Amino acid sequence: MDFVQVFYTQVIPVGLWVVMLGMGLSLTPADIKNIFVMPRAMCVGLAGQLVLLPILAFILALLFAPTPAIAVGVLILASCPGGVTSNAYSFASRADVALSVSLTAVSSFITIFTVPLITYLSLNYFFAEDSFPALPVVEMMVTLAKLTVIPVAIGMIVRQIWNDKARRLIEYLRTATFVFLLLLVITGSIVAFDVLKQYFLQTASVALSLNVFSMAMGFGLGRLFGLNVPQRVSITYEIGVQNISLASLVALSLLGNEEFFVVTLVYAAIMKITALGFMYFAKQWIDRDLLSSSANTSEMVREVG
Repeated sequence: MDFVQVFYTQVIPVGLWVVMLGMGLSLTPADIKNIFVMPRAMCVGLAGQLVLLPILAFILALLFAPTPAIAVGVLILASCPGGVTSNAYSFASRADVALSVSLTAVSSFITIFTVPLITYLSLNYFFAEDSFPALPVVEMMVTLAKLTVIPVAIGMIVRQIWNDKARRLIEYLRTATFVFLLLLVITGSIVAFDVLKQYFLQTASVALSLNVFSMAMGFGLGRLFGLNVPQRVSITYEIGVQNISLASLVALSLLGNEEFFVVTLVYAAIMKITALGFMYFAKQWIDRDLLSSSANTSEMVREVG
């Protein structure tokens, strides 16, 4: 077995398991309670992640994808929303972290079903009949459950029993996640170099469009439904920053096709630039929102007094 096969069959699944374990360790009962405390924000975020984002990706794939495989890669990427990266950006932006983590947790459970469905539909649409790779839907669902739901559940249990140790362990897992994602990008670039070289500009255009339009859609949805600024920022990251680890698992480990992975690879580089750029403005908007709220509270206190 060569290095590439080991990377597909062992490194990526283990890496994703560690990433999801870290997510579970960061979850508390309060995060689960948030699902019911702020139902409007949760519904807006989930609708954007699980319904509107795949629709947007389908349109962009039709317009910009140079090959059927890259078109399918766009849909695979869009079917994997959120993740620990989006939570980190929400935290750094001083956005609504509880909403971000809650959305990631819920979508991680739902994507067990939606990822195989979207992948199957995209393969059937973009490839001629009998020309696309076989998709073991049930096996994919079982694998996704083992690598997402189970480590999240274990992490939550550990957090409940050994809270202090779990919080210290999170820091080590964050470092492990960074190393894993770096290894993923480097190895993926080497493996898919020929496809990257041939289709880089077209792939970059669809990856950039997906990232920018999905972030704009997230912020617009938050504004349309009257969410506060921190919630809008969190939903922007949850819809606009995809789960690179999960997308790589589907494209490389489950389907074994480097061309499916090219969009994810290019997206991983673009996403950091746009997410950090948005963070610069998000912090200012949130600070102004907090100042405005404080001023309104002070005015109410004076009126009552």
